[in-house]
Amino acid sequence: MLISCVFIVATVGVYVWLPELRNMHGRVLLPYLLCLFGGFICMASMQIMITLDNISADTCLVLTIIIYYFLEAAFFWLNVMSFDIWWTFSGKGGMGMSKLSKRFCIYSIYAFGMPTLLTIILASLEFSGLQPHPLLPMLRYQSCFLSGRSKLLYLYGPMFILCVANIVFFVMTAVKIAQIKQQTAVLKSKESAMHDQHRKDKQRLLVYLKLFAVMGINWILEVVSALYPDAEYIWMFTDAYNLLIGVIIFFIFVCKRKIFHLIKKRYKQLRGQPMSRTQTTTTLKTFSRDDFTMTSVKNG
Repeated sequence: MLISCVFIVATVGVYVWLPELRNMHGRVLLPYLLCLFGGFICMASMQIMITLDNISADTCLVLTIIIYYFLEAAFFWLNVMSFDIWWTFSGKGGMGMSKLSKRFCIYSIYAFGMPTLLTIILASLEFSGLQPHPLLPMLRYQSCFLSGRSKLLYLYGPMFILCVANIVFFVMTAVKIAQIKQQTAVLKSKESAMHDQHRKDKQRLLVYLKLFAVMGINWILEVVSALYPDAEYIWMFTDAYNLLIGVIIFFIFVCKRKIFHLIKKRYKQLRGQPMSRTQTTTTLKTFSRDDFTMTSVKNG
């Protein structure tokens, strides 16, 4: 899991370092990665302390609540991504959410507020003083972190709802893309700015779908391992996949020709080296509908 953390930090570093990536796509990706990093680093710390037999019940409880918050927040930010790409294609930019800063503020309130509410509910039920019941978290009656029914109810329950919502948004986006493609064919305007805009948005949708698939597989593995806690081979497979999540995310968002070109360009700018016309040829297109800038880099 620490390996995943290293690659997540590397991905965050690239998106913070490159000013061209500070658009809505980059803004919603960064908090998602940071929440994922927070959850993974706390889980790794918990596992290390358990292995060393150097963890108290109070420390275990605190870490469990923190991990719960970060994991839920990561899934809510993934939900924001799926909603934002649907909003981009829906043509609703003029309905009060056109400005980037305003949209991101609303996204943040939702993606950080809902996990906070769920965490408060979890902690309130844990310290409510009610008699032990299968529907209560009962964190202090279990081993470190959620397990059994409480894990399925409090952790995987909200995640399942978010996954279903994401699928709905992706399907609606795909339908909208098909409609736009038909309109573009009729107008025969493949070289228009609108067509170029839609092409870039489709690329962003593909990236989000890959990320959703990565996290969806992880969620399914976690649910299966929770349903069959005694099946050690399932836990081994789940742990191995968790090691790869950060690596996969790094390849999805960083290992692209465009990103490599931007890194090279940024490095030369910081060193004050002169750049040729082919290296500095960039096409910046600002789309008023979403009020954020998409940057395409052309070589030659």
